Amino acid sequence: MKHKNQKKFEKGGIMRKLLIVLAILIIPAISFAGAVTTRYDATIGGYIKAEFGYSDQLRGQSGQLPYREPMPGFKHYGEDYGTYFSSAVQTRINFLVKGPDLKGFKTQAFLEGDFYAPTAQGEFRLRHARIELLGKDVIYTIGQTSQVFGSIYGTSQVLLVTVPWFSAAMPVGGARMPQINAEYTYKKDFKFLVGAFINNSIVGPTGTGDIDSYTMAQPYLHGRIMYTTDKCGRIGRDQLTFMATAFYGREKRVSKEATTYTAPNLEEVQARFYDKKIDSWGVHGNLFIPVIPAKKDDKTGSVGFSIFGFTMQNPGDQGIPAPIWTLYAHGRVVVPNSQAPYMRKDGSYGAPVISGWGPQAYVYLTDKLLFSASYASTEAKLSTRYKAAAATRWAVEGRSAYVFILSYDPNPALKFTFDWEREKVKFAGVGLAKSSVRDQDIASTDKLKKRGVNNIYRFGAYYFF
Repeated sequence: MKHKNQKKFEKGGIMRKLLIVLAILIIPAISFAGAVTTRYDATIGGYIKAEFGYSDQLRGQSGQLPYREPMPGFKHYGEDYGTYFSSAVQTRINFLVKGPDLKGFKTQAFLEGDFYAPTAQGEFRLRHARIELLGKDVIYTIGQTSQVFGSIYGTSQVLLVTVPWFSAAMPVGGARMPQINAEYTYKKDFKFLVGAFINNSIVGPTGTGDIDSYTMAQPYLHGRIMYTTDKCGRIGRDQLTFMATAFYGREKRVSKEATTYTAPNLEEVQARFYDKKIDSWGVHGNLFIPVIPAKKDDKTGSVGFSIFGFTMQNPGDQGIPAPIWTLYAHGRVVVPNSQAPYMRKDGSYGAPVISGWGPQAYVYLTDKLLFSASYASTEAKLSTRYKAAAATRWAVEGRSAYVFILSYDPNPALKFTFDWEREKVKFAGVGLAKSSVRDQDIASTDKLKKRGVNNIYRFGAYYFF
């Protein structure tokens, strides 16, 4: 039999255990509340984005091309019906860590992600993961960060995604890739960047299918020349700037002697393979002018203007992001890509040249109220044979868009945006339609035009931290 005091001791032991568990749970929460710590100085940042909108076609807030218009006398479900949408997946979070110096260089690391994973929205996606060595006149960057080609500058540009996929106020993001760069500053106003990256093709199967569809990743070179000065005044952080960027490399493709397909998940063995290299290159220019600079700290009445243009061939991961040229039907089906090279009858490859341009202008109606107007157009030069093929009639030949944005910043943490986006797309050929007869889908005659037009109306709310 247990002594009375022994029972009290056991009860007290249970209470002590509960208190210890609670302390383990509560003390860290108190200790880390309102602070982020590492071995070195760390800063947390990012923003929360919530958007609500309406599209006059059946599509989400991003990632899709406009549906084709049907021929007279027909209706198309995607083009004929509109839909509302809402999302918060573009919310971002980042960390900036400043570490110890290294032989005259300051060192820091930047990590950023959002929840805009392409496979399932709401999953975390890595955007940036880079190491930087900061010297007096040179900066070395190693890791994943935004592409150098197509760099843009100016507040109006920041409101948009790389041409011509637009998103009001903050972008979903263009291509980002691992790279190694060195940027030199000369007499404060001139900056020169050179670097290298690995370019991959965005086409072809993923692990199955014919080897003719595959491409080998290759090292590419890129560079940027930038002149920027405040001698003509500023609008916020924007000042007179000119940038020119370029990249060059050679894509390597492998084909086989036979033309038959192998079964999925089987390794392919042939008597002989052939490999060919295809030139990849691009040049891009961007000019920003503070037409009417701000007066000290008041931006009311200030006007900014920018314009850009580019041309490129076979960009792969470099250049325009894949959603520019692909259509996701029911979230899964991907149509032919106009950026990719294709094999000619003689076994050589053709690579479409893609060009685009766009002017953008903004005016501050008040110090906190901004109006922006933009236009952008992109065209792919496709061969007659390529456009005539039934398999590539869904390839995009051109795309253009008008975007009007009203942005209001009541304080440094909050931003509200209202925008109207009107985009137009031109496909390589007319489209086949499907019709249902007694629960069977059958291919019909050409009932879809080569073009499609979509209007999007969007409200966005942001909180920066």
